[in-house]
Amino acid sequence: MFIQTKFQEKTRNNITFDFSSNKPDADSFPFSVWAKLTREAVSGHSDELLKVSDYSGIYELRSAIAAHLSSFRGMSVDPDQIIVGAGTEYLYGLLIKLLGKDKKYCIENPGYKKISQIYETEGVSYYLGSMDEYGLLVSELDRSGADIAHISPTHHFPTGITMPVPRRLELLSWASKDSSRYIIEDDYDSEFRHKGTPIPPLQTMDSFDKVIYINTFSKSLASTIRIAYMVLPPHLAQFFYDKLSFYSCTVSTFDQFTLASFIEKGYFEKHINRMRLQYGRKREQVLGIFEEVLGSESKSSGYKIVENDSGLHFILELKTRYKDAEIEKQLLSKSIKISAISDFYMDAFDAKLDAASQGKFIIDYSNMNIALLPDALKEIKKLLS
Repeated sequence: MFIQTKFQEKTRNNITFDFSSNKPDADSFPFSVWAKLTREAVSGHSDELLKVSDYSGIYELRSAIAAHLSSFRGMSVDPDQIIVGAGTEYLYGLLIKLLGKDKKYCIENPGYKKISQIYETEGVSYYLGSMDEYGLLVSELDRSGADIAHISPTHHFPTGITMPVPRRLELLSWASKDSSRYIIEDDYDSEFRHKGTPIPPLQTMDSFDKVIYINTFSKSLASTIRIAYMVLPPHLAQFFYDKLSFYSCTVSTFDQFTLASFIEKGYFEKHINRMRLQYGRKREQVLGIFEEVLGSESKSSGYKIVENDSGLHFILELKTRYKDAEIEKQLLSKSIKISAISDFYMDAFDAKLDAASQGKFIIDYSNMNIALLPDALKEIKKLLS
């Protein structure tokens, strides 16, 4: 039997340029440092490497993460509040087991579709919460009767919205009104803010122990380094130990010791600072090419750039007579891939017909081939009305 995979489909399409690829720049991974620290881990921790690590991850890594969160995100957490796992998808599954399948979850719509797929596969009830320009509407939580709000307040995907403080306080107030309510804060690319200081996470504003903080090293290091972690409120960390500590940590002990040393010795901070500068320069270069090919945004009514100086993508709004699906189809015929925000709606209704969601496309520049960008933009220019 022949199974058509997404990889085979993509290969057959022969895509030469992808506007919406969300992979970090592979050429910037610190291979030499990582190799050196791996060798040191093998020689310095030979006894521990062949043992199954603690259910929550080795203490050295949890301690290094706690120190990083303190200095970089202003979070005061104990290493015992941290649970390490092989990717955020795995951690979502653990949270469902911890919080209970009887809980009702509310997720942002539009949003990262894999979250809804995980909840659906796990057999839990979830509600699609509408958003405004400030993020998830608290009225949606009340309307749905949700127990858990799953959000990305720092830099929402795909819209790029950064939730302001008043909305964050509304959410915390909502969570505080019932002992069964919690907020899952997905902080997946908070390291990359191009102007000003990083926005404090919701967790630092939480005085009720209602926020479960999740982050990953996939965006900051490499998508193939499947190491993520969550920070549980103290009472949930104790409950996790009592209920789920029989689970083994899913991350290789080799990788845990290497990453712990990478953070502890300051390499991670240096890498983030270097990548922030590199991505910032690349962003300015990309925006310059947009203006060069499509014309000045102030003088052209054909397009608009929407950004908030956070994360590794911005939104391109196009004034065109074509629907999103038609634009995607026409560009794909030229071996160019682009994704619309309307693709990330998960409602039963057809979001592609909703005027408010039309003409908005994701531009992820982290791994973009600058040399091919002008020709790709010329194809977009042909579609402007």
